[in-house]
Amino acid sequence: MRRVLITGVTGYLGASIAEKLITEGIDVIGLKRETSDIWRCIDFAKEIEWVNIDESGGWKSIIIDKLPTEIIHCAWIGVEAAERNNWVLQLKNVNFLSDLLEIAQSININKLIFVGSQAEYGNISGKITENEVPKACNAYGGTKLACLEILKAFCDPRQINWIWLRLFSVFGEKESENWLIPSVINKMQNEDEMDFTKGEQKYAYLYIKDFVEMMTSILSKKIISGIYNVSSDEVLPISMVVEQIRDLVNPEFKLNFGALPYRSFQPMHLEGDMSKLVAQIGRPRFTSFKEALRKTVSYYISK
Repeated sequence: MRRVLITGVTGYLGASIAEKLITEGIDVIGLKRETSDIWRCIDFAKEIEWVNIDESGGWKSIIIDKLPTEIIHCAWIGVEAAERNNWVLQLKNVNFLSDLLEIAQSININKLIFVGSQAEYGNISGKITENEVPKACNAYGGTKLACLEILKAFCDPRQINWIWLRLFSVFGEKESENWLIPSVINKMQNEDEMDFTKGEQKYAYLYIKDFVEMMTSILSKKIISGIYNVSSDEVLPISMVVEQIRDLVNPEFKLNFGALPYRSFQPMHLEGDMSKLVAQIGRPRFTSFKEALRKTVSYYISK
């Protein structure tokens, strides 16, 4: 029987993956802190085998006793923009990775799936393949790359299947409200206008439910160990994204495009080439951005 350990299970990605796996009849072991807010998991919390990382008896031995068959590592310390250049904070993730590898070494683990980031590529612009040489430009991206090298050095000599997912922009229900789409929705519900850049930068926004469908395939299929981009293939300028939100939330809302300057090294086209992953799992069935946005807006408005 498949038993999947998910780190970061109370976060946006982890909770979404856990919900999908549970509906597929897969046992989920969820690692959390005593103070973690499980609001994203509240509808299926009873279906998760919770392990408290603050457990005095030793959380690693508890997980080893539960014998997970795969690990999906979503947890990361320091994901907010203000934390991404804090080296002391970011390097704590290396220690946590070491703990997970200690667990993997103690049991017959089948697969390790880690959520990386497009930030590993650094200041990029365009449709990026995995052949792009990573040039991380902050502590967040640099530490992700360090963890990738540690993972490869651990797994390859032990012939453990490892998958490193370089995730591009994701959105949808239950996202943290300080990210772009939910923050714009909230602003449009409560104010009359908002300042933006010119909005010419193009992003390939991937719907969260499409991401978890891909994750299910990655988990269940035989995939060659390696790095894989995860991205939508529908690219839209931010101005169009914001206009579509306005039309759904408050058509009278004033959009002040050009009122703000672009930040330094602003990428103007951020998209991952998915060809490598498609060759392994087949082409995903993407929800159109318009439909995914409609569902997302409906979720936030109904809260």
